[in-house]
Amino acid sequence: MPRVLSVLFAAVLGCAALPAAAVPAAAEGPGRTFVAVSVATVWTSPDSPRPRDRAAVATPADPAGWLGSMSSADRRELTTASRTQTQVLLGAPVTVTARRDGWAQVVVPGQPSGKDHRGYPGWVPEAQLVDDPAFGALAAGAPAGTVDGVATTWLYRDAARTERLREVSVGTRLPVVDEAGDAVRVALPGGDQAWTAAETLRPGAPPSPTGEGLVATARLFLDRPYLWGGRSGFGPDCSGLTGLAYALHGITVGRGASDQSRGGRPVGDPADLRPGDLLFWNSPATHVAMYAGGGTMIEAFDAATPVRVTPVRFDATYSGARRYLP
Repeated sequence: MPRVLSVLFAAVLGCAALPAAAVPAAAEGPGRTFVAVSVATVWTSPDSPRPRDRAAVATPADPAGWLGSMSSADRRELTTASRTQTQVLLGAPVTVTARRDGWAQVVVPGQPSGKDHRGYPGWVPEAQLVDDPAFGALAAGAPAGTVDGVATTWLYRDAARTERLREVSVGTRLPVVDEAGDAVRVALPGGDQAWTAAETLRPGAPPSPTGEGLVATARLFLDRPYLWGGRSGFGPDCSGLTGLAYALHGITVGRGASDQSRGGRPVGDPADLRPGDLLFWNSPATHVAMYAGGGTMIEAFDAATPVRVTPVRFDATYSGARRYLP
């Protein structure tokens, strides 16, 4: 059995009130409903997307095209109008709580939030989701691989990787069903399959987390555009970057900066900071970055600034640091 596949098989392992027109869904929890596009953006309401956001709400979604089509002013308006909430990656489960006019109200397990104890809430186009218990059973019981080591990579129709299917983000986790040479075949929600480069897929569970490993993962996002509500390798917001980096190392933290500032353990003295610690500004926290060592940090700052390494700002708004590692 080829190396990658043999390793994989060895490793088998507060929400707002519903709008009047929303129809409550019945028990559509994790294990049944999955994201069927490369990145599903979770919107504040079905009325939140603008005409220029067509690529984000389409099926298939085009996150790279969407980001590339927006000016910094367009991306800033997502923030000022609070249009977007978070994002969910291909193959991830969501819990559907209501359906309305082609939209699904969801909560996102694995993204803890003070807004809803079940996960981060918002709205997703129904067409970007699929009810697929068979995929859920496969995801729960089959070997799986996680996109890692790159911000994004491509899925292909064929093992030779000549026909592109869709571009997916770091952190995307899918069941592995076959391998051919340096390509791995994965199952997709809805019954389809695709191939990807074995070198971009990490088999099994994440490695034991270290500060250096967390910083190396955060560096994958460097120079990517800032996106309010972003939680993918295409473009994150501040807490989307830190949350996804931690998730890739097997640690679940809150979705928002304020949620993340309440977890872990406090680091009182800046001289005691270690790589991987999270730094916060304002109280309640409205911004978070990751300490990278040597007095620097990695942050997704604002719509006009790509993800960057920059000196830590111990200014009047700095409100402390938290450590999630042992």
